[in-house]
Amino acid sequence: MNKYEVESVSIVGVGGSGAFYIAQFLLLCGVDVYGYDLKKSDRTALLEDMGAVMIYENPTEPFESSYYIYTHGMNPKEIEKLKQRNIDIEGYEVGEMYLNIINDYEDGLLSEKQQKAFHDSKLAPLYSLDFEDTRLIAVTGTDGKTSSCSMIYHILKENGYKPALISTVSALIGDDEIDTGFHTTTPSSQELFDLLVRAKEAECTHIVLEATSHGLCQGRIAGLKFDTLGYTNVTNDHLDYHKTYEKYLEAKSLLIKDHSKPNSVIVLNMDDKSYEYLNGFALGRSMEYSLKNEDADIYAYDIDDSNGLKFKVKTVSNTESIYIPIYGTYNISNFLLACGVCMNEQIELQDISRAIKTFKTVKGRMELLQSEPFKVFVDFAHTPNSILEALMSIRKITEGKIIHVFGSAGLRDPSKRYEMGKTSNQLADITILTAEDPRTESLKEINDEIERGYRDGGKENKLFRFDYDDKDVQVRVDAIKKAFCLAKDKDTVIITGKAHEQSLCFGDKEYDWDDIKESKKLLNL
Repeated sequence: MNKYEVESVSIVGVGGSGAFYIAQFLLLCGVDVYGYDLKKSDRTALLEDMGAVMIYENPTEPFESSYYIYTHGMNPKEIEKLKQRNIDIEGYEVGEMYLNIINDYEDGLLSEKQQKAFHDSKLAPLYSLDFEDTRLIAVTGTDGKTSSCSMIYHILKENGYKPALISTVSALIGDDEIDTGFHTTTPSSQELFDLLVRAKEAECTHIVLEATSHGLCQGRIAGLKFDTLGYTNVTNDHLDYHKTYEKYLEAKSLLIKDHSKPNSVIVLNMDDKSYEYLNGFALGRSMEYSLKNEDADIYAYDIDDSNGLKFKVKTVSNTESIYIPIYGTYNISNFLLACGVCMNEQIELQDISRAIKTFKTVKGRMELLQSEPFKVFVDFAHTPNSILEALMSIRKITEGKIIHVFGSAGLRDPSKRYEMGKTSNQLADITILTAEDPRTESLKEINDEIERGYRDGGKENKLFRFDYDDKDVQVRVDAIKKAFCLAKDKDTVIITGKAHEQSLCFGDKEYDWDDIKESKKLLNL
């Protein structure tokens, strides 16, 4: 079946950005589009003007179209109902269909009319950009992407370049800081196009981009080829979307397979289990970094993490003492990645060492809010591995007890909840469970899953739960307040999971929220 020459297609959640551009493409190909959404918007109005039939409610009957498209953001139970109701026709997730169209375009499988529709719909606008005079850098991985990208940006800037940074926290272009939105991963192609055009107009020498597995799978950076690529680690995460670790790792490998040049350098973490697999795609272009293997191209040793990060770095041709005024031992690995990227951008190790001395903590990345009488940190850790690394780092600088406040997101990879609870039990002294975007899931049931892991952690520590569903953000306020009330001299409170994010989602509603501001308010800072 030629998917773009059928009579009709039904699209559920057609007002979402990905579905909207697919709908435009199909309409321009001459396909009848039946769009479902809960409310009218500028996007749905535009589609109606183009000839789409809009239905402002969830579908309850089988579709009569050739196939249907749905958004992954739907409740999994609703997706299953949709599939059962339409068992006789093919269904495609938005990201899957998006990538199908892009692959067909790149493989020359679109007709002349379909190619025109591809460009006119602006489904993948990055193909139209020319970066001949700009160096493109991308970093992916499960943990540490934002910190590594921020270090790269800082080192480049301190060495006289004019870089731009597009991360999950914000975009830095010229003298402007641009908010990239609530719960953002890699921006959509269209949002990214606008940011990249601004970077080109600002005559940036380098563009540093944080690339996520969702962004790679859904074709959000289609059309871009990078000069230098870097990987932090690949641990279990987003398995609600990718289903298995192997598929998640395969998604990460798309950065090399689809977005590298013949002469690109790929900076890889030899300490991570993903190394052998990813190195198989590097085809002799890899640069390795390690804290364990002294034969790596970039090797860190003699580590002192008692007050900031002090260590030595050895490369093939040089050795330097490094000091970074931040917390979190895992940030040494993030720095080694940044070091490899910047070395490939022709910056000497001694100049990297000089530049990183003035690096400041990224917002919400092991950010110290208070030192006395007890320490308070806010960190984005929201996976079992990142919580493990954060708590291990905190243990090294804590004389008293560690009090850990966290939760786990609803409708997102429930498999990680058990391990997060187990890790908190083993490395913290007091654990306080609360909300981290429960969405339409029961907060109590989410925390039940975390507690199950906690109880298997093996330690008789104290556990507190704040999981009443009816008080929106107050449930997180009360949990943080409890942590501060329990904390004594020399203790450390660490609040994980939200960090830089600006909202907290209950049901289908986003409430204004900021871990850092709320914590400071409770501490009277």
